Amino acid sequence: MKKLLAMFLLMLLAALPVLGIPASAKGLSDYITVTGYNPKVDYMAEIMRVLRDGGTYAMQVGAIYEQQRNLKIETLKLDYSKTTYFTDYTTAKEILAAMEEANKPKPSYTEEDLDLLARIINAEAGCDWMPDWVQRMVGSVVLNRVNSVHFPNTIRDVIYQPGQYGPVYNGSIHKKPSQRVIENARYLLENGSICPPNVTGQTGMITGSGLYTSYYDSVLGTTIYFCYT
Repeated sequence: MKKLLAMFLLMLLAALPVLGIPASAKGLSDYITVTGYNPKVDYMAEIMRVLRDGGTYAMQVGAIYEQQRNLKIETLKLDYSKTTYFTDYTTAKEILAAMEEANKPKPSYTEEDLDLLARIINAEAGCDWMPDWVQRMVGSVVLNRVNSVHFPNTIRDVIYQPGQYGPVYNGSIHKKPSQRVIENARYLLENGSICPPNVTGQTGMITGSGLYTSYYDSVLGTTIYFCYT
């Protein structure tokens, strides 16, 4: 019976262009729904094999493998996520790019980290006229301090370290940050500091071992200096 089913599948795949069914992977799931799978088969390995091939026939087979993999996950209650690559994308290149994006390490930060970093950026450089790079520099100093042996190792402890950030004492850290500030904070948490790791000073005067860069605020008439440790 299995041999007959396999033969029928191959005949159907070969006839797809003739029948007017899409020759690409996308859309094939609308015409074929699998009802079984081989528990011994590593379907993800098979999917990667057909993606390396990238041909029309290989992509059609890959769409079936993906359905079988999803059915296997659901039936055996495996700790894997079901996917819809062959439904959402058309080419092997698109699917491989989507897989690479999905497999990127997830950022290791909490909602509290995002909130605190956004609040300190907002308090120090949250004015509407402040450019994004200045806001990101303020946040980068915080992240650099977290990674430095000379400062505490969490965002909360860095910001609340005694004598370091004025907004903690004047209360401006409690002001709600704008969405732009939040997105700049998120960018840093997901991509890392935008300046050298030994830039850990941000103040109204040059400190530490020297100046990295500065920003003159023509509206307020003040300058923010970003300095090396």
